[in-house]
Amino acid sequence: MKLATILLGLLVMVTKVEVSPAADQSICNPGSAISYYPTGQLRSCLLRDMYFVNGVKCNHLAPIDFYQPGMLKSCVSADFFTYEGIRCNELSEISFYPSGKLEACKLSTQVQIGDTVCAEQETIHLFENGNLKSCGTPR
Repeated sequence: MKLATILLGLLVMVTKVEVSPAADQSICNPGSAISYYPTGQLRSCLLRDMYFVNGVKCNHLAPIDFYQPGMLKSCVSADFFTYEGIRCNELSEISFYPSGKLEACKLSTQVQIGDTVCAEQETIHLFENGNLKSCGTPR
């Protein structure tokens, strides 16, 4: 019985899913403007260093914004970022919905969504369900 209790406890510890804590002001560039939600959670600032969040490498000395629960709202991506076949350009703003789904970014390559061809180096906007909201089309 004691062994079963120990094994069950280990199983719970191994399968426990932990949510990473929200970012705090330590990621912000010293002396830069920092804004907070009324709850005290970080809302926005200029990054001190490169910051990795949700698979995105956010560029240092660039603005970053969070939703109140702590999820990434937007930042300037330091590298190319690919989301469900959409390749976002490096060194450009990328934004997400609170669900973590891509909201907008500047395309690094041309992409076709449904019947619409979206041009490279133009901004694409998506609905939260992934359908195309708008994009620049090739000339």
